Amino acid sequence: MNPDVAVYTPGGWRRAGEPWRPEQPFYAVLGDPIAHSLSPAMQNAALDERELPYEYVAVQVAHEHLAALKRETRDGLLLGFNVTAPHKEAASALCDGRTDAARVLGAVNTVKVEEGRWLGHNTDSGGMVTVLAEAWRGEEPPSRGVVLGAGGSGRAAVEALLRWDVPRIELMNRSAAGRERAAAWLADRGLRDRVAVRPLEADREPPQTEPTAWVCCLAGGVPCAPYLPVAAGPDQALLLDLRYGGQRPAESPPLGMHVVDGLPVLMMQGGLSFAWWFGPPVPWTAMRAALP
Repeated sequence: MNPDVAVYTPGGWRRAGEPWRPEQPFYAVLGDPIAHSLSPAMQNAALDERELPYEYVAVQVAHEHLAALKRETRDGLLLGFNVTAPHKEAASALCDGRTDAARVLGAVNTVKVEEGRWLGHNTDSGGMVTVLAEAWRGEEPPSRGVVLGAGGSGRAAVEALLRWDVPRIELMNRSAAGRERAAAWLADRGLRDRVAVRPLEADREPPQTEPTAWVCCLAGGVPCAPYLPVAAGPDQALLLDLRYGGQRPAESPPLGMHVVDGLPVLMMQGGLSFAWWFGPPVPWTAMRAALP
């Protein structure tokens, strides 16, 4: 276990292998696993730049312990946190209030804690659409967008593609239950005709025949190459893989496909989270310098 990671269980906190009791208000990122996260480096750099008297800590917490953690936050020490996989939907269900962005997605990645109440927001979609538009090399958005994975990040990716005015979107997921939940979410939003839900099958597609943006929202270490076309084809192709560092498997992208990893999205959504907690200005330069 990374000594900089705090671990929460209903029995208490541990850090660096020893019992830990937070004594000062702090912010955090919650996940399981979480040791790979670069959010602490980025957010602590931002806090230092703004001279704010807080620490930002990576916290490993199991899914079944989130409700106990919420009870723990009544002490007023955990003031806010980011949420990463696999907790975005579960944390949303525990929130006492959600912004429109979080309510639409049914997932949160940013939470304010006020007197023990969790107020949820989602900055994933805003971060993704900014990165997609900047990475795309054409004047017009692609005619097709494909999302691999239908969890909280997958929903945010669909929302980003919709905001980018991509006319045809496909949402692919391995499990039938996940596809059913995604289809119900789309139906509630009146988007069943705009977004097709398909099985995620490891069957390499032929070279694409139209400009396409792919967004990989698969779990860390899961290859995405088997679900991509064998080559980009004559038209532009972009892959935004939301993972970074050791979370990305060692694999070669299809020939001719432009690939962007998750670091730009991490910075954008992290900056938007910082602004929601503390207001402007966001110290973008310090945050960018803290990332590899």
